[in-house]
Amino acid sequence: MKSNIGLFILVILSGLVLFAGCSTRNAKKDQKDIDWQYITPKKMKQVIEEESSGSYQIMDIQPEAEYQRGHLPNSISVAAYPVDTKELEQKVVDQIDVFENGTEPIYVVCPGGGSGAQRAIFVMVHEGIDESRFYIVEDGAKKWPYKSDELLWVTNE
Repeated sequence: MKSNIGLFILVILSGLVLFAGCSTRNAKKDQKDIDWQYITPKKMKQVIEEESSGSYQIMDIQPEAEYQRGHLPNSISVAAYPVDTKELEQKVVDQIDVFENGTEPIYVVCPGGGSGAQRAIFVMVHEGIDESRFYIVEDGAKKWPYKSDELLWVTNE
């Protein structure tokens, strides 16, 4: 009888541990759990014109050739677009030390202002950077409306 009670307690405890392990949410977020923040080109223009460049960071994930054709001033090239392979994700991870320290906002530019930026942010959040720091520049580099202003668009060609 004592062995049956011991076995019963062991089964109950094992079940509780298994149940608790399955129901505990993983501390790492899923991409759909991130509260995406966006900044309009007009507001981004204000940031560039009115704030010191040390009060924010710009991560540009355009492919290198597109980045050379044009990018926002003071942006850091992380040529990882579309961030859809392990190799491209690693390019983002390799730059983590540039972005991880501090509390300043990080504005993310991709060609279209959408899923590539989201995937880059997801990688950074997964690596431990606070998601509240990230803002996606709406419409991306291709539709940046201030390309004729050399203070708001830099070309390296």
